[in-house]
Amino acid sequence: MMLARTLEFHTVRTEDELKAVGAFRYQCYLSEGLIDARCDEVFLDTFDYAENAHIVSITSCGRIVGTIRLHILDRHNHRSATMTSFSDILMPKIDAGLRLIDGARFAVAPDLGAMRLGVARHTLRQYENYAAENDVDYGVAAVLDGRVDFYRRLWGFDQISEPRTYSNLNKKLVLLGVDLRNGK
Repeated sequence: MMLARTLEFHTVRTEDELKAVGAFRYQCYLSEGLIDARCDEVFLDTFDYAENAHIVSITSCGRIVGTIRLHILDRHNHRSATMTSFSDILMPKIDAGLRLIDGARFAVAPDLGAMRLGVARHTLRQYENYAAENDVDYGVAAVLDGRVDFYRRLWGFDQISEPRTYSNLNKKLVLLGVDLRNGK
């Protein structure tokens, strides 16, 4: 797959855009065995429609190559798939007054070859930017066991849970966390 020199970042706002992200996400998650085949070939959930959901798509040459869903979790709104699976760990942080960012439904096109890591970094940079824009104290992400070192090396995340069942996925995820207050 050929990528354009620059990637385009877009906040998903319409139902058609969300369905396109859902179709892209479906292909990515299916290729990794995270979900089973579905008739509609779209992978969306109720948290895509949550008031605190901020979904970003990354495109190159008119094609989605990456996406991430971000949630700001605080005392007023703490609805997310990650909260559903890890509330025993996250709610004490929120009750202590911390404002969290939750990165979920992260996906990068599986056919990018050597360019996949670069697209992943650019996609995850949206997490950093959104955290800064929203004055966040603590970052969380639920990931496959095999990806913990990647997040630790690049962003300083620590594993803060054992693997758990997570929101309609076939594989268990672990919760990672990082204190973001040091940069404030």
